[in-house]
Amino acid sequence: MYIKGQQRLSRRLVPAVLAAIALPLAACGGSASTTDATAPADVNAAKEQAKEFRTAGMPDDWINFGEFYQSVCDAYDLGCNGSSVAGVNRNDTDMSSAEEIAAFKNETTNAPMCSDIGIAFGQVAEEEDVLLGYTPEAAAALPAAYKSADGGWVASAVGVISIMTNIDVIPNPPRSFADLLKPEYKGKVSIANPVTSGTGQATVFSTAAALSPTKGEFDMDAAMDYWAEFYKLGQRNEADYSAAAFERGETPIRLAYDFVNIQAADLVKGKGVKTEIVIPAEGGVWQPSATMCNKKTEDPDLAKLVLDHTLSDEGQLVFAKVGARPVLYTLGKLDVPAELKTSWLPESQYANVIQYPDDSWPQPSIVADRWENDVLTAGG
Repeated sequence: MYIKGQQRLSRRLVPAVLAAIALPLAACGGSASTTDATAPADVNAAKEQAKEFRTAGMPDDWINFGEFYQSVCDAYDLGCNGSSVAGVNRNDTDMSSAEEIAAFKNETTNAPMCSDIGIAFGQVAEEEDVLLGYTPEAAAALPAAYKSADGGWVASAVGVISIMTNIDVIPNPPRSFADLLKPEYKGKVSIANPVTSGTGQATVFSTAAALSPTKGEFDMDAAMDYWAEFYKLGQRNEADYSAAAFERGETPIRLAYDFVNIQAADLVKGKGVKTEIVIPAEGGVWQPSATMCNKKTEDPDLAKLVLDHTLSDEGQLVFAKVGARPVLYTLGKLDVPAELKTSWLPESQYANVIQYPDDSWPQPSIVADRWENDVLTAGG
């Protein structure tokens, strides 16, 4: 299916994305593995590799990766601690999707084993030839847009862009993309940067789905027109979002994945801060995060187990505990017990959310290019 507006600009990486991928990164000791990437994991080798391994962009609280990695350790009897906070066996470095691909490409030793990326960055990782060529058997259940054809990344958990508001500061919160353009919210809305961030790209994709004149389709022109108007009206909050800034009312409205906002609201609830989280009334699109693993990792067998476990029932249900919908659940291939859905937003809010209608997501470079040229320039 042709996505209206996707091809307005050439398929070049904008400077910010190109710089992130080309950036030389510091190397550590060790050497890359020559293990057959397509072969099943050697669990005994993985047990040795699990004594010390590195991830990127997979903090413990992001879709519950701390518990997920502990589940990997336990499911395969690896004897490891999955918590990156504990740092006994796993160490994690916070990075954006573009920075993770740069680390895979440029670090020659002790490179990150696996990372979490925004789904559209999977094709960038493929183009940069940084992926471990392994595909879990369970990936056969995924549509083309949710996995790499040649292995190395698979969708994990699915989110939808939501609006979270500190209603102690803004008692009449916005509940739609149209609301966000109202004068009363000028300078109050925090969004992620679509040039380098998977969440930022997801925010653009939500409006491409929600604002398309044809229901069920994707209209990038409509999305860019909306965001140009958003910037022209001065709606963006220029301050960096943080839980503390949200609590103080300095960044009172935030667009982020539903499961991210659910966790953020839980953090401030104990301090008496009242919040509202809604899926915009116009809808959005189901957008998976994806787990990608590095072809240069020194821990290839452990990486294969991570990819396998990502699509196992046990691994999928770990994501559900924090409000992230397991990808197999959204595809109708997994049941989630009611007790794991207690933190989820009501299903009725997702009535206008669509499945992505094509086999590949819009190129991040195109989205970033259009953001800089059609949104920031026009709105600035």
